[in-house]
Amino acid sequence: MSFVDIILTILEIALVGFTVWAVFHEDRFIAFEDRIMAKFRRGRLKVVDGGREAYSYK
Repeated sequence: MSFVDIILTILEIALVGFTVWAVFHEDRFIAFEDRIMAKFRRGRLKVVDGGREAYSYK
């Protein structure tokens, strides 16, 4: 078995394990998904110049 085959086998086992975990812990998986999506949204929707309203909260 080559190094690439070993890495692919490990990744496949991890994927199957994660899938089984996600089936039994669906609520945690959805929360994890929401955290990841929120992180991407925060990165894309940054306010460059909020105007005066942004400074009134400091």
